[in-house]
Amino acid sequence: MAYKSLVLDIDGVLIRDRLLLEHVKDNCVRYVQAKLPECKNPRETNRLLYLVHGHTATGLKEAFKIDASDFNEKVYDKRLLDHLAEVIYGTDFQLEAKELHEVTSKNLWKTTLFTNAPLVWAVPIARAIGDHVYITPDANKPNVEAYKKFPPHHTHIYVDDSLKNLGTARFLNNWHPILFSEYKEQRNWCPTVDSIYDLCMYINSVDKWIENKSDN
Repeated sequence: MAYKSLVLDIDGVLIRDRLLLEHVKDNCVRYVQAKLPECKNPRETNRLLYLVHGHTATGLKEAFKIDASDFNEKVYDKRLLDHLAEVIYGTDFQLEAKELHEVTSKNLWKTTLFTNAPLVWAVPIARAIGDHVYITPDANKPNVEAYKKFPPHHTHIYVDDSLKNLGTARFLNNWHPILFSEYKEQRNWCPTVDSIYDLCMYINSVDKWIENKSDN
């Protein structure tokens, strides 16, 4: 029997609502401003922290030696979580969640949300897709140790909108990175999908390949 693992990022893959993602970013910028009161451009600083370190809180700790243990509490506040609820109960998300649920449950994929976000953000999204969805929160991507916590003998189809996160998985055994992007970027090591529908089509196409691989 093949061990088929679908590993999904959240922001930029499952959650793509522009206003909601801007809300997350604005909260991060306010957090940076509070932690670095002398910073003249907290938005740009937040962008660079995320770009270099993969996460705003990690960047603050590593670059500025600042305690960022309250990051999740301050950033994922009630207003943001209420905004998330509006999006995931909306028609567009519900249709995509249903499609993803049908494909993964029918073909017995173990589905995991692999995210740097906390449980308060990931749990409602996982529940909207189905009770077969697991969560790896506060993952500290792109640190390779986060990826090594997954079973090494499973075949992991990993979908993320960040090439930096995907790059860590590139040379790991049994990991197959997929870029989620509206732009069909051509890379021989990383195919691109631009919608949940496209992703579900891809899952269906590789299902038999994984089964045959396990038989051989």
